[in-house]
Amino acid sequence: MVLSFFQNACILIASMSIVQHFLKDKRISRDMSLKSKLLWGFCNGILGIILMINSVTITSDTFIDFRYIPILFSALYSGFLSSIVSSIMIGIFRFLILGVSNISIIGLITALLMGTGFGIIFLLKSSKKSQYIYCLLFFIILSVASSFVVPVPKNAEAVSQTLILYFAGYLIVSYLSIKYADYIMEKIKIYQSLKNEATKDYLTGLNNVRQFDNSFNSISEMAIRKDEELSMLLIDIDFFKKINDTYGHNAGDTILKSLAPILINTCRTYDVISRIGGEEFSIILLDCSDSKAVKIAERLRKNVENNDFYISDNEAIKITISIGISSYPKLTSQIDNLLENADIALYGAKNNGRNKVVLFNNEKNNT
Repeated sequence: MVLSFFQNACILIASMSIVQHFLKDKRISRDMSLKSKLLWGFCNGILGIILMINSVTITSDTFIDFRYIPILFSALYSGFLSSIVSSIMIGIFRFLILGVSNISIIGLITALLMGTGFGIIFLLKSSKKSQYIYCLLFFIILSVASSFVVPVPKNAEAVSQTLILYFAGYLIVSYLSIKYADYIMEKIKIYQSLKNEATKDYLTGLNNVRQFDNSFNSISEMAIRKDEELSMLLIDIDFFKKINDTYGHNAGDTILKSLAPILINTCRTYDVISRIGGEEFSIILLDCSDSKAVKIAERLRKNVENNDFYISDNEAIKITISIGISSYPKLTSQIDNLLENADIALYGAKNNGRNKVVLFNNEKNNT
């Protein structure tokens, strides 16, 4: 009996370890999307079903396991909806095992009440420890209440001893499981943070130079393979050093952060935007001709020129940008030269008065 409980607990812990691998790039929280909440509830429902399949048999139609702990996970990390989804799946599975009977109906009602109760408890504005205690008390009360409507078996004394063992096991396993789940979630957050720092610019949230290189290499290969056009914008903030000298580096950082959403909102959703230097940005325009790139660059230049950049609560300044453009294959047959050619065009834009968009021209060299 004790060994069977231990096996059920091991299945629970092992499943959590496996799920950790698939969740490392996901965000599990109560404000995640509806689709994600449904999926999280579904996964915990599957875990509850696996625990039921490996349950401890008490009588021919009565068995116990740790199926309600996954419902607890759903409520704890995602909220009410996920908790309900898990409980419905677990309750319905009772019918598949026992068929339609009084006991299976009781099992379905109990599962739904567990899901509802856990979901409501984790909506309360109280500490996590208090919520866990409330859930444990609710579980015990509901389990005891449901046992009164189940026919008493002949070996009632043995069943009672088993239930006491089960409640004690539930207390220990649920506590350890939540602690382990918290540990997993914390490790996932650390992993995601480190991964984000390795690919994102700390100030603007855009791709950093390392991610730019990776993206450019893969996108270039795809463009050649699919015989598509590819354009690149290289952007520099005009007189940025003067802004830092006049208003301070904090003001300069504020402008860089404010520029990022303008770049994002002006470009297409699938374009790759990166900060590759102090005040220098690049935009890889996928499947984009040189003429389209010029239109995007001009729209971007005007949006920046017309925007007020607040460097404090009451002070705003105007800035401009210069943009160099290169395009493959029309302007260059060597896709690896896109960045270099865009830089030459950007140099031409600066030399011709700044606040301009210049298209790379191999013959004139944009100088």
